[in-house]
Amino acid sequence: MIKTIIFDLGSVIVNVDKTGQFGKFAADSGKTIPYIKEYFGNCSSARSFGRGEISPKQFYCKVSDELGLKMSFDSFKNTWCDIFTLNRDVERIIKKLKANFRLVLLSNTDILHFGHIKNSYNVIDAFDEWVLSYEVGHMKPNPLIFLNALKKADALPFNCLYFDDIAEFVYVARLMGIRAFQYRNYEKLIHDLSNAKVL
Repeated sequence: MIKTIIFDLGSVIVNVDKTGQFGKFAADSGKTIPYIKEYFGNCSSARSFGRGEISPKQFYCKVSDELGLKMSFDSFKNTWCDIFTLNRDVERIIKKLKANFRLVLLSNTDILHFGHIKNSYNVIDAFDEWVLSYEVGHMKPNPLIFLNALKKADALPFNCLYFDDIAEFVYVARLMGIRAFQYRNYEKLIHDLSNAKVL
């Protein structure tokens, strides 16, 4: 019997589009968009920030230094966070599921991104618990963050469903006994929830 449903945040509950962000950082730094994209793809500072090891100001200073950004901290914050839009179909399902199941949010995120999302979209308040990488000091696919989520789930792994867009994270969750599914689109989510007999 399913007792708890665990959801990833980015590219599941909120859509993520970094096109505008890369463009603004490129224009401000004089670098190309492909250079900016590759930089953030390999950015150790971003991973440290996502584990809560450095503060927003420290992150801003490191990135500004490495890219040669001229923008202020406030402009940087706005550019860093202006990448999300709400997936309203998933929001509607989450609010429906809340009536019968414990809900846990499990996300690799940082304090700026999560603060922005929480202030923008009230679906975050539907969750009973949040497990956020910057608070717990671990990022998926580290099994420790999944253990933290199971503790917050207050249920055995096989009594939990988990949805994440990244196949590697789904794989690790399954290794830990969680009934995990890759989120690809709303239709597949409905199919997986129906097969698990929770809709």
